[in-house]
Amino acid sequence: MKLTLDVENTVTHRDGKLHLDPFEKDNKLVMVGCLTDTGKEYLFRDNYDGLQDLLNDATILIGHNIVHDLMWIWECGFDYTGAVFDTMLGEYVLQRGQKQPLSLEACAERYNLNTKKQDTLKEYFKKGTGVDEIPHEELSEYLSADLHATQELSDEIYRKLNTVEYSGLMTTVTLTNQVAITLARIYQRGFSVDVDALDKVRKEFEQERKDLRVSLNGQVSKLMGDIQINLNSPEQLSWVIYSRKPHDKAMWANNFESYMSNTDFRNNIKQHSKVLYKQHASHCVECKGWGEIRKVKKDGTPYTNPTKCKNCNGDGHTFTDIVDSVAGLKFNAPNPKWVSANGFSTSKTQLEVLEGVARQRGMKEAESFLHDVRRLSAVETYLSSFVDGINTYLKPDGKLHVRLLQHRTSTGRFSGADPNMQNMPRGGTFPVKKVFVSRWKGGKILEADFAQLEFRVSAFLSQDEVAINEVSTGFDVHSYTSKVITDAGQPTTRQDAKAHTFAPL
Repeated sequence: MKLTLDVENTVTHRDGKLHLDPFEKDNKLVMVGCLTDTGKEYLFRDNYDGLQDLLNDATILIGHNIVHDLMWIWECGFDYTGAVFDTMLGEYVLQRGQKQPLSLEACAERYNLNTKKQDTLKEYFKKGTGVDEIPHEELSEYLSADLHATQELSDEIYRKLNTVEYSGLMTTVTLTNQVAITLARIYQRGFSVDVDALDKVRKEFEQERKDLRVSLNGQVSKLMGDIQINLNSPEQLSWVIYSRKPHDKAMWANNFESYMSNTDFRNNIKQHSKVLYKQHASHCVECKGWGEIRKVKKDGTPYTNPTKCKNCNGDGHTFTDIVDSVAGLKFNAPNPKWVSANGFSTSKTQLEVLEGVARQRGMKEAESFLHDVRRLSAVETYLSSFVDGINTYLKPDGKLHVRLLQHRTSTGRFSGADPNMQNMPRGGTFPVKKVFVSRWKGGKILEADFAQLEFRVSAFLSQDEVAINEVSTGFDVHSYTSKVITDAGQPTTRQDAKAHTFAPL
């Protein structure tokens, strides 16, 4: 029996996030809906007698975002170990990546399904009404409509998968659904977090961030004189690195074309930007450094409110260029692709390249500054994405139930959520990794990785003789790519070189 399943549950608002999972202590299951392939409908609320019998008889369980439904029925004590068919994932595969919205409503609309829409629930949600507070009749009508929409959508997807155009994707859909079950189990299990270790890591990062800010402020003062620089501003960071400022920021990027000649590129830079010089600050002679001027009336009494000093624009200081002392690091952007709306790019990739150039040329001051800028950005990311992210999503059971989503990317790769733990730095030295501990006393954590997995798969699928030989002999293709690019004048790490290895594929 094909059984379509959908659950309704309460949600928790915490730390500015919506938590829909069954691991929040205040969340609860409100209603479960089932629809058989013969059209018989079951709506369970409070009394779930008969639900397990339906699950036992099901040969395949159909749902839209089935992982969410599986999680709730498993955590509520029901058992299901059979096959699943996720209409959201099926549509994702048919689109060959997320190109259009994948909500049930959006999918049903694309397929022109004749399903009854229930807009009254949206009004309840806008008012902050909990699912458990919605009148039974209206919630039942809403759940029933979703069940029928999901079942009709599954029929449409199956029909498409049996056409000549899409039949080649049937295996991919099947595998995707099998993987969904495994990811659901991983999600359900979660992993344990040492809260004390996490707090220690936070303090270490906060201290490092403070030290980096002090160091960078000193370096900026040395490089720029008295010019006030906010390193969180890509525009002002560009001033420090490239020592130039566009005349007209609004029109700046329009002056360049991706493949213009080097001569035109350099001429455009000179024509549309100016060299920055270190500046010296002095107290404004007009306002005596106050930034405000208190004007007086004809009778000699002062006006109630002071006016901003026009001479210093309210800053209290005026700035003069220090002649023949160019500010900043004086780097030259190598090509028009480095032009940004704010001047020149200050992305992580560009900063890494410039740091490599500085290292090669023995530019110690520039290397130190670029390293510290990149490190500060990394530390701030670690604090917000990992430390704060873990704290936000840590559940009362002391575990972190991270989701691995199959439908977010355009390439088919997984996407992490709640929080995204996929972007941790490589290697075993990243401090955040210390906080993940075994759930068993005396247990160990194992970390494993495949060597050049994607390249090996590509070699097998293509049966390319050179690639097969490289795999067989242990040749490190990524290191080779990195060396070629570096020797050509663009220092590149092995990790970054992977993109260039795979580009031709």
